[in-house]
Parts: sequence; structure tokens; C-alpha cells
Amino acid sequence: MLNNQPYATIPNVKRLRISAALLLIALLIVVIGAITLQVTANGIYQDPLNLHEVDYIQSATCQSCHPSHYATWHDTYHRTMTQEASEMAVVGDFDNASNTFQGVTSRFYKEDEMFLIATRGFDGLMTEYEVVMTIGSRRIQQYVYEATDGSHWRIPMAWNIEEQRWFNLNAGFLHPDESDFNTHLSIWDANCIFCHNTQAMPGYDWNQNTFDASVAEMGIACESCHGPAQQHVRVNSNPLRRYWLYLTDPEQLRDPTLITPTELSQTQSVQVCGHCHGQRIPDPPSGIREMMAVGDPYRVGDDLADHYAPIKIDSELQGVDLTKRFWKDGTPRLTAYEYQGWQMSAHEETGLTCISCHNMHGGDSKGMIDEEMRGNLGCTQCHEEIAQDVSAHTQHELDSSGSDCYSCHMPKTSYGVLEIHPSHRITSPDPSRAWTYEMPEACTMCHTDQSVLWAAQETEKLFGIEAGKLPDDEVWKSAENTRALLMGDVVQRSVAAMAFSEVGTYTSDPNGRLWAAPFLILTMERDEYPAIRHFAYRSLRTLASDAGHDLSTLPEFDWTGTPTARQTTIDSYWQWWNNLDKSTLKFPNSAVPLNPDFTLNMQVVEPLLAQRNNELVTIGE
Repeated sequence: MLNNQPYATIPNVKRLRISAALLLIALLIVVIGAITLQVTANGIYQDPLNLHEVDYIQSATCQSCHPSHYATWHDTYHRTMTQEASEMAVVGDFDNASNTFQGVTSRFYKEDEMFLIATRGFDGLMTEYEVVMTIGSRRIQQYVYEATDGSHWRIPMAWNIEEQRWFNLNAGFLHPDESDFNTHLSIWDANCIFCHNTQAMPGYDWNQNTFDASVAEMGIACESCHGPAQQHVRVNSNPLRRYWLYLTDPEQLRDPTLITPTELSQTQSVQVCGHCHGQRIPDPPSGIREMMAVGDPYRVGDDLADHYAPIKIDSELQGVDLTKRFWKDGTPRLTAYEYQGWQMSAHEETGLTCISCHNMHGGDSKGMIDEEMRGNLGCTQCHEEIAQDVSAHTQHELDSSGSDCYSCHMPKTSYGVLEIHPSHRITSPDPSRAWTYEMPEACTMCHTDQSVLWAAQETEKLFGIEAGKLPDDEVWKSAENTRALLMGDVVQRSVAAMAFSEVGTYTSDPNGRLWAAPFLILTMERDEYPAIRHFAYRSLRTLASDAGHDLSTLPEFDWTGTPTARQTTIDSYWQWWNNLDKSTLKFPNSAVPLNPDFTLNMQVVEPLLAQRNNELVTIGE
């Protein structure tokens, strides 16, 4: 009703006037909206791009607009890389647990809400430390206390999450038995803070020699990869701006207030990861003063080379032998050098980046990688012609480890804390690396019962790559993996010990691999490095289990225990091996120094042990 008249009785002219008025109003709304959106769009281009002038805001702020990305990040071990000590964060056994190492019995317990560790202090006396922070949550968790001067220190006792036990970090950082108990009682503010947090600010006073450390956010958070986000949050509080960005082709318009690694150049994208996964030193060296006093100068999207030089085999750092962190051909042999591996991989022209294989917001949180990328797709997504006929390329059966891209081109030759990881330098198999550079080579890491001389000849036969002049020293006639286990340096021995238990070796028959057991038991008995004894023990139990042998009745081997305690346990493993029915075992190639009854040929083994290389390798974490 209008003026007490039914709408239908209003003259047509009046109805038309009303309709025209409504249409005009709608047009005005559209025009005003378009102008507003255009102003908003123009404003996007005027936003500041210098992220060095933008503050950090922490990841919780990102959740409301980016719930799915926040959730996938929250599930990662990046988030929990550094945490304040709490019931949720601490995974070690603090229920009045203890561990004895080098005659020092450390205790781990709680009082009220405090997590406490009583262990040997700087002065050699037992000292009680309150844990204020944790480092790591996947395989190893380390603990930090705050000193009276406000500085933070890493305690040398750590928790092995996978094995559910305490251990001294000497055993994880490749130090031999006789190393000082407190070798790894180290300052957090000048070391761990940089790669285990978002935007480290050590706050070092060069005059007072004191720290006042802080971080933008503990752990590896959203802004570690996307840059400081205060400006991004501020301007996107305008919903019109958000809608315009959503409706616009990202090829034509992107939000410059935040960095997305997929939109960076190849090198800049890799540097986002390489900033931490590539140990570095300030360049120029004088930059250390600003780095320690003010904080990390790098922001996502920068050229990392403007601030740092990646540590390489020829880098110099006063008081530290950096050469041991690399194989003699310059290939990194420790983790946290993946960036350097990529730099050496001759893939700069291919577009290959970290996120070609890794997925920061999906996949397995343990490797931040989708399951399909753990197979050949990681390579064949680019090498399509090889994917058409993999066997023709590899000269191996399609379903064998010889046709696994990673086994040949990224073999596991990099040492991490109590683990061996794939190399991130992409190479082609070359047996001569073994004698030229004293490093593992892919062929004999799979064919563990063959020598590198055999591998060189096979490579020439299969691929036409000339073997060149072969070494004439007798040691190279032995199976390379046993030679490296017995006489290699500490990283070679670690790699060799773990290679024995890899399922993807020259035979899928577990009884065809168990011949390595006496070499692993000997390593448990004779090696001076706890880490290598640990690898040997792990491999032994894996081999035995795969072959259907239950070792649960044998005592657990404490690879950090006293020599007497270790020997008692080892004797039981020798007894097991000597009494084992070996009728189902397969004898290896003659290059393995093994007698027909599966006992060690000590005439070959002892000379190899006598040439063992025990040079110290400083990991630098």
C-alpha cells in the first residue's frame, strides 16, 4: 500500500520514476564502489617495499586471514625449533631420571613448574640449571639455561627423542671418548639464536661483553619465509583491499607488503632457505659487529650475498679448521650446508629451487616433502625424457635401487646429529671420488660387497666413462664400504656404518646382507667415537631384524658407556654371531675380508684399522 492505494493502481509513470530512481542509486553505488576499488588498487602500488623498515608481528596474527596456511605451519617442526620450557614443549624425561657419562652422573627432575638439570658446570663442580628454553623437537631436544648475567647457555646433555634416552652432546657432535665433558656447553645468544628463531637480535655490548638477546618470534615462523608483516596486516585491515587482491590476476597485481618465495627469482627463493640451511659468515667480516649488536641484517627477498658469504672449503675463520666440514672435492658433508650443495649442483639454469621438491605447507612434516617427491618424480618432473625409459638411463632394473635417482645422484653422505642425510649437491656417480677425494661414492654405497676398482670398471663398461688410472695400493682391493668403515675418517665411517643397513642395496634378500654383522660388532668394540658406535649398533639391529633374528634377549648396547660395560655387552653380541646358524646366509663377494666361516679375516682387517683417520671434525652447531 502507498497513500492507501494498492501498488498496482499507481500510474505507470510513477512506477517508472521509482524504478529509474532505484536504478540511479544502484549505478551510483557501483560507480562509488569502482572508484573506491580503483583508489584501493592505486594504493597497492604505493605501499612501501623496504621490509627493513617494517616490524614483525608474530604468526598468531596471520591465523585469522590465513587459517589453512597457519595450520600446516603449526604442524611442522619449524614451529617448535625453539620454545619456552613448559609441559607442552619439554619432551625429555625429567621424572628423576639420570645418565652417567665419563663418571659424571647427571640428574633430570622437576620442582614446582621448573625443569632442572644437575650436571658438571664450568668449574667442574655439580651445578643445578633451570631449563628456560628447548631447542628441537623431532629427533634431538637440547636445553638452555639463563646465567646470572642474562646470557643463555646450551647445556651439554640432550634428549634423544627417537631412542628415549639422555646423552652427552659429545656423542652427537662427532667428538671422541676423551673429549671434555663440557665441550658443548656453549653460548646460545651468539650461535643457536640465528638459525633456530625468527629475526635474531643477540644484543651484544662490545664494550661490556654482555648479551641482551631477543627474537621477533621463537622458532621458524611465518615471517622467517615471508618477511616482517606489520605493514601487511595494517593495510589489509581494509576489506576492499583484500577483495581487490583476491579478484585480480596475481600475474598482474601482487601484494608487495609480503614476500612469497614462489614469486622470487630462483636464487632469492633458494636463499630464503639457504639463510639457515647454509652456514655462513658475515661479508665483509666487519659485519659481525652489527650482526651481534643489532641483529641479523638479512630480510626475505634480499640478496643473501649482500650480507653473508656461505662457508666453503676455502673459507677462513680464525681458530676453526673449516676444511673438515667438506669432502675434499668441496662437497658439504655436514647438514646445514644444503645451500652450498645446491650452488655446486649446476642447476642454476633449470629453475630448480628448494620448493621444487619440498613443501612448506604440506607433505610429511619430518622432511617437509610430499611422499611422491621422495621417489623419482623429484627428478623426472624436469627430466621428462629420462622418465620415458628409466632403465635405459640407469642400466639397472627399473624397480632396483640402481634406478633410484636419489641413490645415485644425492646419496646419503651428509652427517647430522646422530643421522646421515642425502647430499644436496646433485652429482653423477664417479667411483674415482673414493681414492681421489677420500669420500663415499654412490656405486659402492649400494654394492657394499664390491671394491671401487670393480665399480670403476663397471662404470666404464655400462656408461662409457673411462676409469682412468686406477690406484695400486692394496687397500683399494677391499670392498669399499668395509674399507671406509675400518680406516676412513669419522664422517666416512659414519656413512659406511649406516649404508650397511639400507634396504636399497645390491640385494633385497636380508640374508644376503647379514654378512656385515661382524664388521659392525667390531666397530662397536674398537671405534673411539660414540657416534660411530651408535650407527654400527643401529645398523646391526636393523640387519638382524630384517633377517628375522630377534636380538631383544641381548642387552642394550650403551654406546656412551664405560669401556668395561661396553665390552661386556659386546661379548654377548659376538657370542650371538658365533653361534648363529649361517646356513641360510649368502656369502659376499671376495673383496670383503671375510673367512668362509663368516669370521673376520684379521690379516686384512688389522692393517686397515691401523691406518684409521681420527682427525677431529668440528660441526659448528
